[in-house]
Amino acid sequence: MRFRYKLIVSYAALAFILSLILGIVWQYYNTREYRSNAHENLKFLSEQMTIQFDNSYNAMSQVTNYILSDQDMLGAIRGLSDTENRRYTEMISENEAILKNGISNDYFMSNFYRVIFFNTYGNIIYSTMNTDMGVINSKTAIEDCYWLEEARNLHGKPLLVGIHEDNWKADSKEKVFSMVRAVQGQPLGYIEVQQKIDRLEELFSFPEREIRTTILLEDGSLFYSTDEENLDTYRTYASSCEDNAYEDKPSDLLLSLSTSKTGAKIILSEDMRIIREGIPQTAVFSLLLVVTIFSFSMVFVVLISTYLTKPIRDMRKQIEQTQLNNLDQEIIINTSDNEIEALNRSYRDLLRRLSESLDKEKKLSLLQLQAQFDTLQAQVNPHFLYNVLNVISNRGMEDGDEKICDICGNLAAMLRYSTSTVERYATVEQELDYLRQYVYLLKSRFEERLEVEITCEESIRKKIIPKIVLQQLVENSMLHGYNQKDTVMRIKVRGWIEENGWYISVEDNGDGMEEAVLQNLLTKLEEIRKKIHIQKSSIEMEIGQMGLANLYARMYLLYVDGLVFRLENKQESGVIITIGVKEGS
Repeated sequence: MRFRYKLIVSYAALAFILSLILGIVWQYYNTREYRSNAHENLKFLSEQMTIQFDNSYNAMSQVTNYILSDQDMLGAIRGLSDTENRRYTEMISENEAILKNGISNDYFMSNFYRVIFFNTYGNIIYSTMNTDMGVINSKTAIEDCYWLEEARNLHGKPLLVGIHEDNWKADSKEKVFSMVRAVQGQPLGYIEVQQKIDRLEELFSFPEREIRTTILLEDGSLFYSTDEENLDTYRTYASSCEDNAYEDKPSDLLLSLSTSKTGAKIILSEDMRIIREGIPQTAVFSLLLVVTIFSFSMVFVVLISTYLTKPIRDMRKQIEQTQLNNLDQEIIINTSDNEIEALNRSYRDLLRRLSESLDKEKKLSLLQLQAQFDTLQAQVNPHFLYNVLNVISNRGMEDGDEKICDICGNLAAMLRYSTSTVERYATVEQELDYLRQYVYLLKSRFEERLEVEITCEESIRKKIIPKIVLQQLVENSMLHGYNQKDTVMRIKVRGWIEENGWYISVEDNGDGMEEAVLQNLLTKLEEIRKKIHIQKSSIEMEIGQMGLANLYARMYLLYVDGLVFRLENKQESGVIITIGVKEGS
């Protein structure tokens, strides 16, 4: 079958392309992953270095804090700077002894190269791990401290001093780094905590990897570097890149990270050639991956193409059985294959048959509803004429009243309104005018026994309703609401609007409806709704079957489920009928 072979060839080509792409992606992913691991390792090392650097800074800072927080040592520092006390050699010796004892404890001597206090008066007190080293006890050594002015300007904050030669002993070439802190107040002196360069080499050495380390202080000055030849490159990179921003160069991979305590930047550099040499050669593995995926794909394609024609035949049967109740199950097929082309032809024929049937059904439904409405509307007019003629006859028999002319004028206007077939609907305002003419005729008959009150909000006067609705409601109240002939008939017609729709009510003070009669009428109205909406059968009524049923049928044909039609007995006496339309219907 051509369709099956086309599937195999098409999917085989697709599987080959996808397998090849996957192999290339796999190779690229391995290379990128290896490079990413190098980045992450470098990042991890930089984070560890910043922690270690901050720990060293904290340890040196704690020494200065300890000295300045000890009341005896702080008092001794102040005593050495007191011009009055300096006249007494014993006082100076006593204060120097206090400081010497304070800074020569085991912790200081075992963890730091030297802790020194000195002032401009030449007092130098120190602790050291090497007791034979001694110090140069002269102002010359103090003058060699080039960083004193900078320390004073920091107003008691610690100052880190990068790698420099130990200036306290003339014959010493020992490389050290320091933290210096000026004692606040009048010129009281300085505290210097020294560490040998061996400590930095211990923290920032990587025996197994060729990683170069450079530490730049916050002002850009050099603190420590294992690659001073490229110092300018590191400074440029540190000033232009954010923390943890990699810079891949042909020869180096750079990464910088700022310390949280000092703001110093630690820059690591690794030789890219070493990284490239370490990238695994995965070409053979990638090729095997391509072959394996392609083989499995071919097996899958052959299996699925074998079973693919069966669901297509089932699809053809489903399309041929499609009816109006499952018309939404649309299937679009575009192909030149014989079997699927047959499905296409069947589907097009189905659409044509359904389209013709749907058009016929719509036309028949519209014609049927229009005929029902015309039939109901035509039934209204004869019924009304019988009642009006009865009024005129009774008035004429009583006496030759001159009001007969007014009655005839109103009657003529009502006949024109009710017999006109140009418009099947009317506005609420037109219905109210018609109702007033009708009430005028009734008043001619009943006089003071009839009181009709009409109120209507301006907002609903332009709403559309079937003709002769309000007159029917008033007439129904008069004919069926009053059994006692001497009762004053009070009827209220009110129209208003609410958020959920507009409404018109007709309320009387009659005897009301018995519960059985009310339920029977509601049942009849429900049957009419089912005939119109569900059974779509015509509504045929004789003259004697007019009234609320006819009115409900006409309103339902116009508003369908949006119609509001309520019949209720009032608590005191009488009936209230409410019609209306829910908003949005």
